[in-house]
Amino acid sequence: MLTLTLISSLLAAQPVVAAPTAHKVAYVELARALNEVHDGKTAKAKLKKQFEAKQKKLDAEQKRLKGKKDDFDKRVATMRPEVRSQKEQELQRELMQLQQTYVQMQRELMGEETRLTRDISERIKAVVGKIGDRDGYTMILNIGESVLYHKRHMDITDDVVAAYNKQYLKN
Repeated sequence: MLTLTLISSLLAAQPVVAAPTAHKVAYVELARALNEVHDGKTAKAKLKKQFEAKQKKLDAEQKRLKGKKDDFDKRVATMRPEVRSQKEQELQRELMQLQQTYVQMQRELMGEETRLTRDISERIKAVVGKIGDRDGYTMILNIGESVLYHKRHMDITDDVVAAYNKQYLKN
C-alpha cells in the first residue's frame, strides 16, 4: 500500500506535458498580389501613362537636340573658332540639361510608384492579417527570391487578392 501511495504521489508531482500543437503556415507572393489586386492594376496603368507622357517629352527634346547637333556638324567647317566653341558648349549644356531632366523624371516616377504601392501594400497586409486570424494560421510569410523551395498548396496569394478586391473594390 505504501508503494502504491508513493507511486501515486510521484505521478501527481510530474508536470503535465501538453500535446504539441500543430502550426498552420502559409505564404503570399506580395509582389504578385500587388500586381493582381484591382488597385495594383490601376496604379500600374496610371504609372505607365505617366511614364509614356514623360518619355514622349524626352523623345521630343532628344530629337530637337539631335537636329541642332546635325545642323552644327554641317556648319562646323565654316564657323570661326570662337563661334564653334560657343556652339559646342551650348550643345553640351543642353545635353547635360536633358540628362538631368531624364534623371528627375525617373525620380518622380519612382516616388509616385512608392507612394501608390505603399498604400496598397499596407492594405494587402491588413487583408493577410484578417485571413490569418479567420483561418487560424500561426504564420503567413511573404515569399520572395530568398525562398528556394515551398509547397504550392501553402500559397494563399489568390485568396488574398480575392479578399482584397472584395473589400476595397469600388463599384
